[in-house]
Amino acid sequence: MPVIECRHCRKLLQYQKISDLPFFPFCSERCKLVDLGEWLDEGHRIPGDQPSSSRKPDEREGSRPPESA
Repeated sequence: MPVIECRHCRKLLQYQKISDLPFFPFCSERCKLVDLGEWLDEGHRIPGDQPSSSRKPDEREGSRPPESA
């Protein structure tokens, strides 16, 4: 029987089918919501380039200046 670890509390979960775990990959709704809260509070991040804050919004690549009437 396959075993996975809850991504939040590290509890071991056994299952036969993924559908046996209603909150996959978490053990409970609580762990799922705590993890979501951490993403929303920017506690978790996906590494990557930070956007340059030195450009003005109308200077971004691909943007066009407003047309005058």
